[in-house]
Amino acid sequence: MDATTTYRLVLPRYDLAWEMVQGKRKRLIWDTLRGNARPGHWAIRHRAVKQVISDVVTLARANRVPTGRHLTVQLVWAPGDRRRADVDNLVALQKVMCDALSRGRKDLPGLHLVPDDTPQYMTKRMPEILPPPENGLWLNVEVS
Repeated sequence: MDATTTYRLVLPRYDLAWEMVQGKRKRLIWDTLRGNARPGHWAIRHRAVKQVISDVVTLARANRVPTGRHLTVQLVWAPGDRRRADVDNLVALQKVMCDALSRGRKDLPGLHLVPDDTPQYMTKRMPEILPPPENGLWLNVEVS
């Protein structure tokens, strides 16, 4: 029987991180890496992807997430209030995080905890949105 260990990588609150982008007030990562997002220019998306990969790599190293034969990954968002949200809009953000744990991209390398993010090496559970009083954004990573 294989042993599995679960790690909870607590991410920055991308949904609350407002900044000025091209003269408009936006949430760079949250507004760019969502299912309905249309960032306009490839550099905006690249900057957001680079930040998320960097955050996930840093957190996984800090939590000493080991390599494994298989990972199970799920993004969890708890906005802290009762706003309405579509869980499938979080899939694009979770995909970037899965890339960070596996091979990454040619220009933005990942951790190589598993050889690839295909079903053979990684199970990607549908993201989850929790109601109050939960508050935060995190990635659950189960290593087996």
